[in-house]
Amino acid sequence: MSHSPRARHYIFVVVLTLFTSIAHSAGGKSHWQERQYIQDSFKVIALQREYDTSKPARLVRWQKPIMLYFESEQGDSKLQARLLSTHAQHLSRITGVPIYFSSTRNNADIFAIFTSRENMENKVRRYIGDPKTVRRALDEAVCLGNFGVNRAGEIQRGVIIIPVNYARQRARLLDCVVEEITQLMGLPNDSNKVYPSIFNDISSDIYLSPLDFILLKMLYSPRFKAGMSSAQVEQALPSVMDDLYYLGIIDNAASLVQEGSLKRYLGD
Repeated sequence: MSHSPRARHYIFVVVLTLFTSIAHSAGGKSHWQERQYIQDSFKVIALQREYDTSKPARLVRWQKPIMLYFESEQGDSKLQARLLSTHAQHLSRITGVPIYFSSTRNNADIFAIFTSRENMENKVRRYIGDPKTVRRALDEAVCLGNFGVNRAGEIQRGVIIIPVNYARQRARLLDCVVEEITQLMGLPNDSNKVYPSIFNDISSDIYLSPLDFILLKMLYSPRFKAGMSSAQVEQALPSVMDDLYYLGIIDNAASLVQEGSLKRYLGD
């Protein structure tokens, strides 16, 4: 994939750590439905960067329909395509961003590459750049993703690379599909302070949680714009939260997140 010199690129990964799921609050509303907790979680996941802290963070998201190109050279390609398609359409339904499959690389915006562990660096070299620039991510990751944004904060291109044999060995293939594509929508950070969430490396959440659903809804709120600074996001957050409460999104997130989900598709 060629990259514009003006574009800024972000790396995110699925790592090996996996422990038992953190318990939800008992009685009444869950902690993830509390206004301050949601706002703090959004700022951590949307505005902070695990692998790039060199510049002040800003809000990034897609401002155009997404064309997704799928390539498989290892494993069950039909199953991979079904998992990819189901989760992509779930994300489209949540965010309002149209996502279509592309039959060619030429007009693709996201490249979903299913390969082997042994071929991981070659795929990084082809779709991201010099593997040295993502050496830490390669060493730590089961799979990894990358996206580039323009000066306006609009995501322009993205790639996820999943080494099928290694991901299956670590029982993380499904995690890789769900987490990497979700982060490509503009939620690139991980934090163990945010739960229940696929962005928490010490939880066992595989599918989008109600909190993840809320964070995606927030990211694509019409009150936010790509490229907003932390201060601008902070200023708009109260109105965004008011909208979510008024629309019943927070109160009903646990059921809304299931509509069209990969979890429901697989019957889990």
